[in-house]
Amino acid sequence: MFSEELYERFKENLEGVNGECVRTSRAELGKTIADIYQKDGISSLCLGQSPLFEAAGVKAALESAGMTVHTDHVRKNAETDKGGVTENGYGIAELGSMMQMSDDVDGRIIATMSEHYIGVVKGSTIVPLYDDMFDILSEMPELPAYVGFITGPSRTADIECVGTVGVHGPIKLTAVIVDDA
Repeated sequence: MFSEELYERFKENLEGVNGECVRTSRAELGKTIADIYQKDGISSLCLGQSPLFEAAGVKAALESAGMTVHTDHVRKNAETDKGGVTENGYGIAELGSMMQMSDDVDGRIIATMSEHYIGVVKGSTIVPLYDDMFDILSEMPELPAYVGFITGPSRTADIECVGTVGVHGPIKLTAVIVDDA
């Protein structure tokens, strides 16, 4: 189902809301994340472990790049770590959104407390339309404890109707799409 067209549509829509999007291979995933953070001067981050990250050696690649990587005590470390990385369940090309699905609170903390959040999505899990995501959810035998849509950096106009970035979440957001098919 994943195609160049789906990737380009996802990327265009995410960049339309000030997010960034890069594509990489599974073998280069750790290096890609390290490069993104090194450009921003980020040297300490929380990493939500996943089978993809373990298979790709992401933690080791980040540590080899001289970064401090916290995979536990996320509540304590997310407060001071500038970066945070989790794998997300799906991408939605129509919106440029990532869908976070988890029973674990650490992923939510990482996605909302990081100044620069990197969400990783397998290319094969990008669906064309918002409605497609609800079809997938309705077919699940049981919904995860948390389902959230992440579209671009946090923004609000709560304060005197002045647009502000980063009040309720990351100031910067990058989606890393992994070629996995």
